[in-house]
Amino acid sequence: MLTQLLIFCSALAPSQTQAQVPVVEEPDHRIEAVDVVEDLSEAVADRLLDLADVLRARDYDGARDWFGETFAGQGLGTLEVKATEPLGLGAVRKVLVPTSAPTFDARGFLADLDLRIGTWNRIESVLWKVKGAEFQASEGTRWGRVSLYLEFLGSRAGAPVALTGRVRARVERQEGVWRMTRLVIDSLEESGASAPFFRDVSAACGIAYAGPPFSAMKHRSFAWNGAAAGDVDGDGRIDIFVPSSERNYLYLLGEDGRYREAAVERGVAQPAHGTGAVLFDFDRDGDQDLVVAHVGWREADGKPGGERLQLYVNQGGGRFVERGGDLGLDERWAAYSLTVLDYDGDGWLDLFVCGYGRLDVVHNDSWVDARNGAPNALYRNKAGKGFEEVGGRAGVRGTRWAYAAAAADFDEDGDIDLVIANDYGPKELFKNAGDGTFTEAATALGVIDNGNGMGAAWGDLDQDGRLDLYLSNMSSTAGNRILGRLEKHLEPGILAGLKKLAAGNSILLAKGSGFRALPSANGGIGASWAWGSALFDLDLDGALDVFCTNGFVTGKSAHDT
Repeated sequence: MLTQLLIFCSALAPSQTQAQVPVVEEPDHRIEAVDVVEDLSEAVADRLLDLADVLRARDYDGARDWFGETFAGQGLGTLEVKATEPLGLGAVRKVLVPTSAPTFDARGFLADLDLRIGTWNRIESVLWKVKGAEFQASEGTRWGRVSLYLEFLGSRAGAPVALTGRVRARVERQEGVWRMTRLVIDSLEESGASAPFFRDVSAACGIAYAGPPFSAMKHRSFAWNGAAAGDVDGDGRIDIFVPSSERNYLYLLGEDGRYREAAVERGVAQPAHGTGAVLFDFDRDGDQDLVVAHVGWREADGKPGGERLQLYVNQGGGRFVERGGDLGLDERWAAYSLTVLDYDGDGWLDLFVCGYGRLDVVHNDSWVDARNGAPNALYRNKAGKGFEEVGGRAGVRGTRWAYAAAAADFDEDGDIDLVIANDYGPKELFKNAGDGTFTEAATALGVIDNGNGMGAAWGDLDQDGRLDLYLSNMSSTAGNRILGRLEKHLEPGILAGLKKLAAGNSILLAKGSGFRALPSANGGIGASWAWGSALFDLDLDGALDVFCTNGFVTGKSAHDT
């Protein structure tokens, strides 16, 4: 075994080819047609997705095909450290010196990379993301210069570690495929911790359910399911409800720290295909009741199918009876998420329903201001005896493809306000008038945030005693790339609006009587395809941190996203 290891290490020994930094020249006669350039950019991006898969598996022999025979590039493994910055929880960020990187041929580059990531016991993901590209317009060999964002995420000795940076590369079309022939580092950082922040204990604790793949026939809906947490059986421990495309799951936490699945015996296993779920004591009898929303699906005959809101009334001890139909939740809503608030200040918790829509039935009528989604709903709690839908009367029954909402008294006037994250359009901020109605005031108060809204959260992010807004949006690398090429062709206002659609998350700080966007340079917004977020003090330093879920459909290949 030792002999084999020594041979392997010898085979990976870096071979430095030259001392000087390689040159990645710009095309002197660029292709100007945006569609042609973007097609070429996507072809390079797809090729690099495959390289990312190979490097994630540490298949260095297989990775050689992505590098030309004349490749010369700065190595990612042996750089000097310019500065070290503490990040909290024992984590540090090392800023590396690009000019200190030796230049290698392809074999040496991969061996040098292994010096950096070879000690990692796990590689979670690898990205080579094309941020920009220009291609030479000439006969013969097709080549271009691409700007790349690199990201290697993994763990070392069980603790998280990351290598991130920006590089420029020359790519050439050789033998029918794109290969890199030059690589220069613009910036590079390594971040890591001395111990894990979190450990995945799902299986150990009894929560090991994995739903069917997104492409499986059992998925009748495109909806994401969500979850709800609360003490449903009154034992002082937090239980978890999880809807899914096959059935619902209710995990009850025991004294030993393990969960027991009890959805069938507690009466909440069906109907399946739920989306938003929320636990709250609607009848004020001292236990947690459960409401589950559904988006619905298309039946085999093309007709829409789905469920009305399900209201599972807690009978005590975490045993439920579904009574939505006879307690006023008798309409079917294409809803993604639910928000609990006492909007009229009567001491009884009401329910806001984010009406999204049915993309399998009708598509959004605009990418920037869609208004043909399912209607929102606001159910007024009638003193625990049932619910009355008052969305139209209250002024919140819009049809903007609402994805998520968050309620809080942001203006400290004694009543609860509501912010809505809409897909395909701007956010809405409904200011409570105190008389049972709301006034939409997003633009007037500076909540100007167009985008594919996926989540919203209130919290005091700058510690000034006032509630700020964290808004989650999908971002688009390709969108930013294309818009960069259109700067000379679009009116500045239109360009700025489109760039916001591709920019990602936003942080809006409460200032004066409204809100002001925090500059993106302050960080905290780069979550790619973002979804819901939570604001909490992770490191117990007195300041709120941001946890934002992200990603899309992920399979074995990086193309399956």
